[in-house]
Amino acid sequence: MIWRALWQRRTRSLLTVLGVSVGVAAVVVLGAMAEGLAQGYAGMAGGADLLVMQANAYDITLSALDEDLGARIAQLPGVREVSGVVVGMVALEKVPYFLVSGHDPEGASIQHFRIVQGNRLVRAGQVLLGRQAAKNLKKNVGDSIRLFGKAFHVAGIYETGQLFEDNGAVITLSDAQRILKKSHRVSFFEVSLEHPSEADRTKRLIEDLSPEVSVTKASDLADEQQTVETIRGMAWGISMIAILIGGLGMMNTMVMAVFEQTREIGVLRALGWRRRHIMKLVLGQSLGLSLLGGLLGISLGLGLVWMVNQTPAIASIAPAFLKVGLLLQGLSMALVLGFIGGAYPAWRATRFSPVEALRYDTGAGMGREPPWLRHLNLALRALWRRRTRSLLTMVGIATGSALVASLGAITEGTLRELNAFVSKGGAELVAIQAGVADMGYSVIDERVGRAIAAMPEVAYVSGILWGVSSGEDVPFLFMIGIDPTDPTISRYRIMQGRHIAARHEAMLGHTAARNLEKSVGDTIILPGGTYRVVGIFETGTAYEDAAGVIALREAQAAFQKRHQVSLYQIKLRDSSQAQAVHDLIETRLGSEVSVSMSATFGENLADLQNTKAMMNAVFTLALVVGGIVVTNTMVMSVMERTREIGTLRALGWRKVHVLWMVLSESLLLSGLAGGMGLLGGGVLTLALQSVPDFGAFLTAVYTPQVVGQSIVVALLLGLLGGLYPAWRASRLQPAEALRYE
Repeated sequence: MIWRALWQRRTRSLLTVLGVSVGVAAVVVLGAMAEGLAQGYAGMAGGADLLVMQANAYDITLSALDEDLGARIAQLPGVREVSGVVVGMVALEKVPYFLVSGHDPEGASIQHFRIVQGNRLVRAGQVLLGRQAAKNLKKNVGDSIRLFGKAFHVAGIYETGQLFEDNGAVITLSDAQRILKKSHRVSFFEVSLEHPSEADRTKRLIEDLSPEVSVTKASDLADEQQTVETIRGMAWGISMIAILIGGLGMMNTMVMAVFEQTREIGVLRALGWRRRHIMKLVLGQSLGLSLLGGLLGISLGLGLVWMVNQTPAIASIAPAFLKVGLLLQGLSMALVLGFIGGAYPAWRATRFSPVEALRYDTGAGMGREPPWLRHLNLALRALWRRRTRSLLTMVGIATGSALVASLGAITEGTLRELNAFVSKGGAELVAIQAGVADMGYSVIDERVGRAIAAMPEVAYVSGILWGVSSGEDVPFLFMIGIDPTDPTISRYRIMQGRHIAARHEAMLGHTAARNLEKSVGDTIILPGGTYRVVGIFETGTAYEDAAGVIALREAQAAFQKRHQVSLYQIKLRDSSQAQAVHDLIETRLGSEVSVSMSATFGENLADLQNTKAMMNAVFTLALVVGGIVVTNTMVMSVMERTREIGTLRALGWRKVHVLWMVLSESLLLSGLAGGMGLLGGGVLTLALQSVPDFGAFLTAVYTPQVVGQSIVVALLLGLLGGLYPAWRASRLQPAEALRYE
């Protein structure tokens, strides 16, 4: 009976299965990408027992340690070998995040790169490409590749079995230190022990050498990286929304199935079926659909995993690594959806009494509305008649619309915040490192700043260094280094206390002070030591108001970036010359810096471009899942109103009128859901902004474009979801429709 009922309404069953499968596929592919990133970080350790990186570093790629520390570690008892490694991200064409690691050609850390073609790395100017990177970039042994404008000769192609590394490149340690601006520094040390069982003891010995280091077992590296946790959280959140929409579609289907089977249920009750048997029947149908959806979703997810690993732009930063447990998780979630989606309809079915069920009629009467109100009234009446189904559908559409609205508003807010951040103080131009994969990796030598300041058109330049403190006392704090004598320090409007003036003094934005529960006079442990809070400031920019400010020289020492800054703000003597000076700097120093107008700085960042690409992916996901839900609903509506449509056709309605009636119902449903989605987007944004530490940096700006995009998503769902059912309704012949049972 279960499979027969599903087969009798196979179009509806197929749409429901598709809705569930898309949600399951999202769980599989996004989970695999997060796992691939985690595996990639774990693979960085090679065959080492311990990894030593900078204390409080947010991510291992942002870590920096003095390379002389390696010799001191090597002298500790039980240490067999120490290798310094530099890692960083480089932006290549069509590959925004390309992993480059620097190793000593004679060191132990390079040994796990197994050469499969060509020769090993022996000297500066050479590069080894991972097998997948060579395929993606269409490079062979003997070719060349440019990293930060410098040409490298491909000496060999390697394979490690780790997708993250196999999508990257290896160069000599000295080359990596030069192009990644880490002179005499490394990102981390790989430490191999004589007796791995003594790892805990050696860990304590290394930590005693310097308070600036953090030591972790190689096997625990991935779990201790904030980047991995962030990606996992995002993947989980987006996939859960897809699952939620699919679950609402499941519940909608089962509610309709119960309505359609009301008479059949009445007969079964009259024949002696107990309520628990009816509940099993309905739940069985729901679980059957979810099982099929789960299996199809796993198949779809496997295909998407393959596509991700064949797409260089994605595979370079988050290659998909599939575990059997992830497939089981996806299938389990589908079955949970089936149970939850069928529970209410099943309970409702058990409440029917045999007599009421046998009298049930699925037909619908006709009203006598004036012609100019007919279409609207028919649409409203159809939605109200099945208001449970309409509400479930609207919630599904609104969920996708809310996600688009919230992410769009946050992206717009981030863009404005970045532009406000760099334009404070009246600077017309801003410079960051050329070819950098992400603004967080930008490093510029101060000699470049001096060269810019020497231009007669330039009034002054202001160097800013940023970093992130992530430790036990301060879980997450965005830090800014600025010269206390720089004129732009006046941008930090003091609410309490004063500006920084001496060593080991810090200012906190009012948001950071509130989150950390700090006041003027308190002390705070940050990279570089203990600082006294001398001022609480406000700028009106979320990034800065949730940050801490220390002297530039102290920030450079704390983050191991001596005589370097993250960006330069450039104030001109004549603002009308901005474009000319921009072109002049690009011509003279284009290999070192990328220059933008302050007002459009954010639009030119790779960070924002990648965020917009993610937005497009979410937009597509919302359209696919939401479109399936709407199509399913409208197919059910047409089936339910077959007699009514037959009556309308018999009364002279043309096919185009029937087509428009169904489409108008779908558009009205999605339009109402779009309004709900905007409200839901506001709630989602507030929820994200309430996340400790991270939420303080989020600013949402609901521009007309963002609002319009959210409404367009909802209306597109209505249009796409209503087209097939409307066409199907217009094809019904009056005689066949009136005989429909």
